[in-house]
Amino acid sequence: MNSIYRLKFNILKILSLTFPLFLLADPAEGTGIDSLFRSEEIIKIELRSDFSAIQKDREGTPEYHNGELIYLSNTGEQVVLNVKVMARGNFRLKPTNCNFPPLGVNFKKSEAENTLFKNQDKMKLVTPCQNEADLLDEYTIYKMYNQVTDLSFKVRLARILYFDTGLDTALFEKYSFFIEDKDHVAERNNLVAEDRIVTPFDIDRDNYIKLSLFQYLIGNRDWWVSSRKNIVVMHSDDNSSGLYTVPYDFDFSGLVNAEYSRPSGIPNYTIIDRRRYKGICFTDEEFNRVFEFYRELRPAFESIISNQDHISRNDKKANLKYIKEFYTVIDNKYLTKQNILNLCETRQDYNLADNSQQMN
Repeated sequence: MNSIYRLKFNILKILSLTFPLFLLADPAEGTGIDSLFRSEEIIKIELRSDFSAIQKDREGTPEYHNGELIYLSNTGEQVVLNVKVMARGNFRLKPTNCNFPPLGVNFKKSEAENTLFKNQDKMKLVTPCQNEADLLDEYTIYKMYNQVTDLSFKVRLARILYFDTGLDTALFEKYSFFIEDKDHVAERNNLVAEDRIVTPFDIDRDNYIKLSLFQYLIGNRDWWVSSRKNIVVMHSDDNSSGLYTVPYDFDFSGLVNAEYSRPSGIPNYTIIDRRRYKGICFTDEEFNRVFEFYRELRPAFESIISNQDHISRNDKKANLKYIKEFYTVIDNKYLTKQNILNLCETRQDYNLADNSQQMN
């Protein structure tokens, strides 16, 4: 370990004692199936790999590169984990869209034992595409959906120094976040994740109406059940219960409003609001019940947004205003009809036989 590298972690150790926000003070570190997601505290990490080679991989077929993930334990000891790192993703993988790619981090389970990353294998790491503000807004959306249902991906925010071993230099230090593995989400809910062909009418109705309205709340159109775009399908191990959906990738939502998600060359004021209801039709009773469910969650949503200390005051105000517009719609019968009921999809839209329970 070179002297600069040792110095950086000596400084980090001092900072962690001064600013407890960055301490990994997880009392249950290494003791649970997903101890990584048991705390809200920001993890301070150095991730070292040949990022020069990883950047080149974005033009071809990404492959894993050796690396190290380093952090301080809750006792202040330096923990060094040998990992493999690769570029991943679809849209954000392309260098024309993002300055830095999202990453896959592959842990050695035996080495991760008794660390914060116990039981982790291959994890998704969301990195800043163009700026940190978009990433932090997307992280906030994951935290909001955690309030809606346990059938959601947990996330953990980290402040990561990215060190390029190919150039032997530090690239930058920015926020990123880890996403829970889909099989761990399934296990928590006594389900199994499986890619299968489904229609929205195959999905558990309560699960699907909550998901559809949440996507409408955040202004996200970038999802489809039939093609499983940004959706994971889950079911019970013995297929005794219905099918369930778990969403991910919210960066194209209106709440995030990332510059790369807007059509290029078109002024913002000419772009139609991306908030559009893409769910199926439900009964009036079902809609009213879930509208009330979301009304009860409003204080929790507002608290999550307001308590994100790393987000600017202006962004918080914009995000609060954006979700306020959702509540304006569901609290007004005319707006509900125009924006939700008149746009909902029927079985006929999917060339399926009519069903007496389906509202037309």
